Amino acid sequence: MKNPFTIGIAKEERFCNRKKEIKELKNFIKNRQSVVIYSPRRYGKTSLIKKVLHDLEKENKNFVGMYVDLFSVSSYQDFVEIFSKSVIHSIGREVNRSFIKKVKNLFRSITPTFTFKPDGSFSVSISFSPSLTIENLLSDLFEGLENYAENNRLSLCIVFDEFQEITTLEESKKIEGIIRSYIQNQQNVSYVFVGSRRKLLLDMFIDQKRPFYKSSYLYRLEKIGKEEFVKCIKNGFDKTGKICFEDIAQNIYDLAEGYPYYVQKLSAIVWDLTDKKVSEKIVNDALKTLIKMESIDFENIWINLNKGEKIVLKTIVKFPHLSVYSKDFIESSGLSIGGIQKAVNSLIKKDIIEKENKKLKLTDPVMAHWIKKSVQD
Repeated sequence: MKNPFTIGIAKEERFCNRKKEIKELKNFIKNRQSVVIYSPRRYGKTSLIKKVLHDLEKENKNFVGMYVDLFSVSSYQDFVEIFSKSVIHSIGREVNRSFIKKVKNLFRSITPTFTFKPDGSFSVSISFSPSLTIENLLSDLFEGLENYAENNRLSLCIVFDEFQEITTLEESKKIEGIIRSYIQNQQNVSYVFVGSRRKLLLDMFIDQKRPFYKSSYLYRLEKIGKEEFVKCIKNGFDKTGKICFEDIAQNIYDLAEGYPYYVQKLSAIVWDLTDKKVSEKIVNDALKTLIKMESIDFENIWINLNKGEKIVLKTIVKFPHLSVYSKDFIESSGLSIGGIQKAVNSLIKKDIIEKENKKLKLTDPVMAHWIKKSVQD
């Protein structure tokens, strides 16, 4: 029997709640309101926005969603290529001569080349003159999209996932300015900006000196509520003939601190370890397995931290009830106030810690478990 818990993009039948978020995001898009979706990584942002786009396309045949994943972008040429390919795949639902002609006329300076596969699908490569500037190329893309939407009486929504990655490019400010100028003037296109590196992403939209300042609604994606998630956990076991009592499902949620990815992954491991009925021992064994599975990621993060950052993290994990600038925290860490402040600012920027209920905590709850087990004195 197949494990009912989803790791990665959640399919329709495995989507847990988010009804409020789906409704709100649909309204933003329908009203042409640009929106920034932010949260820690692996909170389900991509699954959520893909479901929203899918639902809107089912509801309105004149709506087209375009998902652009910028995680791997390393140059402005990359940006143009990734964006162009996403546009072409989004409008190429039915590939025929008419479609190919339409796409080739879509842009003036960007040339797509198609390779067709036996199953009817296709891959596309993009070429353009190296003498063209980023202004030329992006103007071509955005104007082509607006014209396409207007000529075909369509509403478009462009989703830029991991949008903060453009800040790593030499031309980032220029790209921000160009996109902002089109957002202001386009009538048929809405934009959604998604990201996990929250400090980088939010700075783009709240810094008065940046082009995107006050251009978009800031939408923080919260955890899925405990009651609803516990229902999803129980249902996953029930539908596959296994028993997970409510108190056990609540414990799974609590151990993962409601972090969507880890709730799903811990539940998946528990399911694999369970023959008929989930026990507390199975959940504890599953947590050990989860920590071990994630340890390579945590080790990579850890070795790139300086001594002060490591000390602050270990002290937060050991004394979670203390304020980081309290006398007891300072004494326990052995650092000066200045040293703590420097480490805290750096860790927040790296999205390793965050503030919750006026206290600082690790953003990743399983990393906190790992520190307790592996590197805590």
